[in-house]
Amino acid sequence: MALRIIKLGFFALGLALAFDPAALASLGGDAASIDADAAMMRGTQITRLSPAYTVREIAGESSMDIHEFSNGRGVVFAVSWSGPVFPDLRLLLGSYFGRYTDALATLDHAGVHRSVRIASPEIVVESSGHLRAYHGLAYLPSELPTGVKSTELQ
Repeated sequence: MALRIIKLGFFALGLALAFDPAALASLGGDAASIDADAAMMRGTQITRLSPAYTVREIAGESSMDIHEFSNGRGVVFAVSWSGPVFPDLRLLLGSYFGRYTDALATLDHAGVHRSVRIASPEIVVESSGHLRAYHGLAYLPSELPTGVKSTELQ
């Protein structure tokens, strides 16, 4: 299935490609993958419950904050990030990382761009930032709980 790509811009992703590909996946994974992510990031976890989903906040030692959202079936349907460094997207996107990089490769990289949005029926990734101020969101539209909008995922 072809990805619909909306180019808002692009920024350096070298850090995301430099990490270990054997890291456990989060997006589409389960609670065990969230625990593994916290261990890989050497971070602490805080769990918040809402009526529609559970959010596990991971504060990493690099001041990176990751929020992983799981639905009632325990599937991680979204991840968001913010912090001074670009996160390991292989870790956060898991098996969806290849789709992201394939779509990213089709973008025109001319000039200096700071944000990207890639959207398909399977995955949406929005990422932006600059040195010491990166943030983004990735989610699986088919796994969003009923009544939950992507705009409320931070």
